[in-house]
Amino acid sequence: MKNSILKDKEFSLLSKLILIGLWAFLSHVIDREVILPSIKSTIMSLIDIIKDPYFLNVIFHSLLRGLLGFLFSLVLAIGLGILSFFSKFIYSLMLPVLNFLSSIPTMAIIILALIWLNHELVPMFVGFIMVFPILYESVLKGILNVDKKIMEMAKLYKVDRVNIVKDIYIPSIFINLSSVLTSAININLKMVIAGEVLSQPKFGIGSNLQMEKMYLNTSGVFAWIIIILVISKILGYVGIVLRKIIKEEKWK
Repeated sequence: MKNSILKDKEFSLLSKLILIGLWAFLSHVIDREVILPSIKSTIMSLIDIIKDPYFLNVIFHSLLRGLLGFLFSLVLAIGLGILSFFSKFIYSLMLPVLNFLSSIPTMAIIILALIWLNHELVPMFVGFIMVFPILYESVLKGILNVDKKIMEMAKLYKVDRVNIVKDIYIPSIFINLSSVLTSAININLKMVIAGEVLSQPKFGIGSNLQMEKMYLNTSGVFAWIIIILVISKILGYVGIVLRKIIKEEKWK
């Protein structure tokens, strides 16, 4: 098992080195910074971005929008998921909503958000809309996956509905949510940044990406992409840690 993990890491490192080598080769052949910047110019742009006094403020605001949108999605998904399980009316009502959210293009959602909301709220709204269906379906699956024997015992001992939700459904919901946590967090971040690109809030990763694009500073765009990848990787590790905590504690 350990050998397999080591081989996977070696292959992962090798693939990254190949991609970097291909980048260096193509940028040298094309020799046009606007089309494909060199590694050197990208690193220089990355250093300039990090040195900017507003850099941490930009990162903070994007992450805050992502966090608020995600938490709102999570709370609403849990609430509506539980209600959908107990109420056929709520379940039927949610079906067309989910179909609509799953079918509508992301760009259409962003455009509608730009019409309806303040530009500071657009990224948060977009992140919420895109993540909510994933979390809602995961909540429903968590409830449906509850062991029927446990439910029979609860009915036998006449456990009230509030305690059934608190002690049986909620733990099952969070254990099931842990399996989609990492992907949901990363999708939320991507959508928030996409929303920022068009809504242009004062501080935001997407706003800075759009600014680099306006000045045709492709190396700056590449530098921000690297920053986004690093943040995404860190959030991925956070998701893994949360997943382990949920599984170890089992919400008991």
